[in-house]
Amino acid sequence: MKKTKNHINSQSNLPPSEEPACRRQVQEGTPPRLAEKLLLCFLKDELAEEVLGDLDEKFYSTAEKHSTRKAKRNYWFQVINYLRPFALKSKKVNKIIISPMKIHFKFATRVFKKNSLITFASLTSIVVGVLSTFLIYLWVNSELTTDQFHTNYDRLYTLAVQQSAVDNLQPISSDFFNIDYGEFSEIDGYLEAIYFEPDRLKIIHNNKDYEAAGLVTDSTFFNFFDFKLIDGTPELLKNPSNIILTESLAERIFGDNNPIGKTLELNQRGNFQIAGILEDIPSNSSISFDYIVPKHAHDFWGKMGMEFLLTNSSFNSADFNEKIKELGRTHPQFKESTLSTIPFKDIYFNHSLTHGLLAKYGDEAEIKTLTLVAIVILLVAVLNFTNMQSTLLFSQMKSKGIKQIHGAGRVDFFLEILASRLLYTIVSIPLIFGAFLLIKPNYLRFLELTLSSQWLEILDLIAIGTLGFVILTTIISLLQSTRISAPKAIIGEISTRRNISAGKILTTVQYVFAIVLIIATGVVFKQFQYMQNKDLGYKPNNLVSVKFFDGIEYTGDFEVFKKQSEDQLKSYEYVKNELGKIPGIESFTQGALPLSNNVSAMSWKLANSDFEYTEAKLLTADPAYFNTMDLKLLNGRFFSDSLDTDRQHKVVINKAAMDFWGIENIENAKVASSSWSGEEAPWQVIGVVDNFNFEHLSRKVEPLIIVYFEDVDKEFSFRIREDGFKPTMEAVAGLFQEVNPNRDFNYTILEDQLAAQYERERKLSRTFIFFTLIALILSSIGLFTMALYETQKRIKEIGIRKVIGASVGQVVTLLSSSFMKWVLIAFVIAAPIAWYAMNEWLANFANQTNISWWIFAAAGILAMILAMATVIGQSLTAARRNPVQSLRHE
Repeated sequence: MKKTKNHINSQSNLPPSEEPACRRQVQEGTPPRLAEKLLLCFLKDELAEEVLGDLDEKFYSTAEKHSTRKAKRNYWFQVINYLRPFALKSKKVNKIIISPMKIHFKFATRVFKKNSLITFASLTSIVVGVLSTFLIYLWVNSELTTDQFHTNYDRLYTLAVQQSAVDNLQPISSDFFNIDYGEFSEIDGYLEAIYFEPDRLKIIHNNKDYEAAGLVTDSTFFNFFDFKLIDGTPELLKNPSNIILTESLAERIFGDNNPIGKTLELNQRGNFQIAGILEDIPSNSSISFDYIVPKHAHDFWGKMGMEFLLTNSSFNSADFNEKIKELGRTHPQFKESTLSTIPFKDIYFNHSLTHGLLAKYGDEAEIKTLTLVAIVILLVAVLNFTNMQSTLLFSQMKSKGIKQIHGAGRVDFFLEILASRLLYTIVSIPLIFGAFLLIKPNYLRFLELTLSSQWLEILDLIAIGTLGFVILTTIISLLQSTRISAPKAIIGEISTRRNISAGKILTTVQYVFAIVLIIATGVVFKQFQYMQNKDLGYKPNNLVSVKFFDGIEYTGDFEVFKKQSEDQLKSYEYVKNELGKIPGIESFTQGALPLSNNVSAMSWKLANSDFEYTEAKLLTADPAYFNTMDLKLLNGRFFSDSLDTDRQHKVVINKAAMDFWGIENIENAKVASSSWSGEEAPWQVIGVVDNFNFEHLSRKVEPLIIVYFEDVDKEFSFRIREDGFKPTMEAVAGLFQEVNPNRDFNYTILEDQLAAQYERERKLSRTFIFFTLIALILSSIGLFTMALYETQKRIKEIGIRKVIGASVGQVVTLLSSSFMKWVLIAFVIAAPIAWYAMNEWLANFANQTNISWWIFAAAGILAMILAMATVIGQSLTAARRNPVQSLRHE
């Protein structure tokens, strides 16, 4: 029985009580009707009803668990996979149709071989265009689907606090405010996840320390997040003595040995048994960690976590935020605060919400930029392919005219083009897939992507992309081929000039795109160089940081804690004394390097003023920090060993803070912290330093408060002499091993950290360069084809010109100048487009370079040189040809 539309929708008419639950929850989406019609058209009648029923059920199940968009995409994949010979309707095909198609395929194959240059260039356009677009699609899709592999992606919210109206939102735990979520029917559960940096909780095995990022969380963690367990079950987190490792961490500690059942020590927290192995965190996850420990393993972890709420269908964000907004104001530290919830799905692109658990953030500007690049590459490839096929089409006009006189109609020309395009498709798909497999490892490593798609799904995507490319170009070719006049084609009166002009216009459009990409690449590279070479406000050369000591965790026994702290303090004083004896160290300080993410945020205000508490950055340092970093003093003084003491209420501020609060004279200037006694015990401003970049250069320098804190567990930073780096670091390593015999020696070089900070920009600039070269190559191939075609058409003209005295140079100039004119027009069109686009792109940076005129000039000159190099060969060949042979040319 043939499945009708009414049958397909029959379940939709069920009463609400009888309607499937998955369908009731996904009322806004229905299976793609075009895909259903395609199956009904080609699938055997006895299979149609069963197949469509299964596909519908799978659609609503996927839509309920993930999203309607993913359900529709999977539906199309399944439909395409069902279009196989065994399932298709058997139809008798008239030999009258089969026979001509065989002839058309033979003719197309002959044309391919005869016009090998155009065939190669056309295949290059398809392969490069589709492959480049697919490569960009993989990255863009990974960014846009970040965290969507979690089933509860749309139901998760995180609790955040805004300490005052001008402060940024920060994640916070409800433990601060004693919120009882049981009073809210719209909340199905909550989860606290405490993140520990790699140097905070170390893993110890066989007396060796391993640094890894840890997650201390509730036993219900896997009810919220769908990270994949390779070995073990989600219930194992209920046992407080268990620990779960990621696959890479397990391999780092145990190699190829099975770690399940073995014991690890978590420093100062006891022993844990390895009960599960977690698949490495995928690249499209904003959350990252190396191991999981149950929170109930200890009563006190000494750190605030990030809280996630699991909501149900009755949850309304605005209403819930209104209910909880004032619940934090009973806490003395949050008297002006506002509580709210933020959708987990919005966090990845919300750079203002920061937490150690959130390993990375997305950049919508980058996604838009690379999407535009993909569209440009695809358009250049389409135009290039169309241009070359048009060139081939018009070179065969006489042949087509003769066929038309002998009875060939539009159907025959359609079948001829169809055969040609099918051959291109058949050849292109394996070439694209093979090329992708070759570059896949390096490409994924370069962009740090994990690819979850199976090879069949990848092949489907490539096939769909190739078919779309070929269909689009076929439509354009059909429109051109229907304009043939048989008599004019035979006697050669087809409007060659108009056809050549159309080809040149297409080539010009390609060069417009290519020049825009050249200019964009120049601006991106210049911005990257600017960020690397900008005066940071300190000297980054030869600055190294080493963390000698970890903080002592209080586990409930005060005497043990006191003894450990005293022993560590003795080691600390010993290290300070020994560092001063190493000759290669120019100076050292106990303070974090800039860009090390150790700058925190805190609410401050100018004491005894009308200013409200405002979030400012806080940096802890000692008196040696100023000279070691080579900062610039604008007013007052920096901390001094002889005048100041640890934790004394004195601060040094930067110029941004001075300007923000309008401080003119620092003698009577005091600032108050809402977290440290407020205006009852303000802090005296003793000095002002010039602004220096302690964060990424994409952000403007914000107000900074520097306090004198001397903590044992802070990093030591050294400035090392230029000529003694290696022996100095060997001496530091020896001292480190002396006080930490079971730990590996690690250090951070500020210049390497600067390079890591700009890794995204470096990758973006390289990506631009790569795809710009692709666009230029494709455009040059199209221009070369046009030059070849026009040169062949003008061979007799060239012969006549040479007979009447034209030189080789004059002929080359004649042939080349017409093409250079179109490239020049392309530059005129591209320049304002590129200027506008790059101004918009630079607006995302607080510190930005200017768009120099020479970038535009260089782009124009480069395009002209490439165009000239492309056409000069054909022009020289034609100009040097014997005039007699040229005049005999047919």
